[in-house]
Amino acid sequence: MKFVVEHTFRGITVADYEKLYFDEAFNDALCKAVNLDRNVQKRSDDGKRLARVVKIAPRDREIPGPLQKILGSTRIEYSEHVDYDWGTYRGTWKTVSSIMTDKIESAGIYRFEQNSDGVKRIVEGEIKVKMFGVGGVVERFIVSDIEKSYEQASDFTRRWIAQGGKA
Repeated sequence: MKFVVEHTFRGITVADYEKLYFDEAFNDALCKAVNLDRNVQKRSDDGKRLARVVKIAPRDREIPGPLQKILGSTRIEYSEHVDYDWGTYRGTWKTVSSIMTDKIESAGIYRFEQNSDGVKRIVEGEIKVKMFGVGGVVERFIVSDIEKSYEQASDFTRRWIAQGGKA
């Protein structure tokens, strides 16, 4: 199942948003605000290319009951793998689920675009769940959770920008 999530942030340039998006203090505050546990597993940045792996564990988002039985878990934790070339304003992402890693695939691209309103962040991706009969249901659940999560993150980001680095 493919998805696209877009948000615009006013009062910031694309170059400053790029720095903010990958700033560890900002990301720690963001995850705390949206109830995610976040642990950086790997970070490599030579000034030209950033590669990062972060383990994410939602604290307050449980899988609906019927899906819990199918997936064998109450929540989905994952590792987010990000590759980004500084100054291009685009990168790739993929996540590796803590459960059913051979059946759940998620990957895509993200980019930042300067426009007259500020900076637009666009995240595109595809979720594939290879489970006969229920794959589509699980895909819809995951995409819905991604959309909600990015909406919460964008609200926090707007407050952070408006308050000069505090939310």
